Amino acid sequence: MNSGRFELISDEQNRLSLRRPGEEDVKDVRVRRSFPWSNPGRHVSVRSAEGKELVLIEDLAALEEGQRTLIEGHLAAATFIPTITRVENVDVRFGFQQWDVRTDRGPASFRVQEREDIRFHGDGRFSIRDADGNVYELPPLGELDAHSRKAVEAII
Repeated sequence: MNSGRFELISDEQNRLSLRRPGEEDVKDVRVRRSFPWSNPGRHVSVRSAEGKELVLIEDLAALEEGQRTLIEGHLAAATFIPTITRVENVDVRFGFQQWDVRTDRGPASFRVQEREDIRFHGDGRFSIRDADGNVYELPPLGELDAHSRKAVEAII
């Protein structure tokens, strides 16, 4: 689907509407990343409230700054993936890992059931899915402090 000419407009309740030349505005649209881990700035989908794709934005960087900022704000609000900023402790017991961490959204404790729930991404980051299905982002090991690196190196 080609993006063509379009504009997203935010109303007083912070809902998005899609405006395209010669067409009726589509109210209450959503924006979603097609590849949130591997290519977060590319292939962003604008969808109706029913989930139908209306516009596919090939590259956010190609948009005018105001539109890009608006879309990035809505993407951030729709995505809850805390980034781990420090690993306090990882306790391995009885076949699972108990993680105590600090994130960009505050402290968190969670349990990881399987080693497969920790995934490496090509850019050095890791995604960690806890036993409740929540996902956390772990930056590349070189970006962590020495204590955090030591806590996770043995299990990653």
